[in-house]
Amino acid sequence: PSIYILLVPLSFQPSSSCLLWSVMDFYLAKIQLRWFQGQQELSGHVVATDVVPNRDWKHQLLVMLETTTPRHGVTSSCQVEHSSLEQPLSPAP
Repeated sequence: PSIYILLVPLSFQPSSSCLLWSVMDFYLAKIQLRWFQGQQELSGHVVATDVVPNRDWKHQLLVMLETTTPRHGVTSSCQVEHSSLEQPLSPAP
């Protein structure tokens, strides 16, 4: 899978932003995605699209995490688990 992460400020709520996580080009459709803040897994404020098939039999998925404006020393990360991977994949910060 290919992973892309983008921080998007929310104009209607200046102290908040969204982390958008795009996972593309994976086959088989079964995939597991997780957001972490430090070592703690985040489950609240996470919204995901359904897995969308492409014409080439691969799939894509978009996941959004609503978060407060990043603070110094507080890190957010993501992890993807898929049958094509030997171990979970976490993109470099």
